Amino acid sequence: MCLHILWNILKYPKHIKYRQIHNQALYYYLSNKCHTLCANFERVLICMKDNLQYIGFKKENGDNWYYQYDHIQLLHLWKCYQNMINLQPMYFYVCLFCC
Repeated sequence: MCLHILWNILKYPKHIKYRQIHNQALYYYLSNKCHTLCANFERVLICMKDNLQYIGFKKENGDNWYYQYDHIQLLHLWKCYQNMINLQPMYFYVCLFCC
């Protein structure tokens, strides 16, 4: 989810809608994903909130998340994106060779 948020900000830095996250929508989306994948929802939610704060989001106005900088911090966001993409397992494969 953080990768999706970061990518949208990096791709569309002037669009305000990508710098605002409705807290209830985030909660609902994570809840559904965790239920589907049998993951610990509370742990994922805490981790997600920590990641949002690290990226530069801040909770304001009714507990919604807003990117706190007027000007996009591209270098910081790019480094966050690189760090998070390296933590994501994309594909696992096994190559078997016969002797």
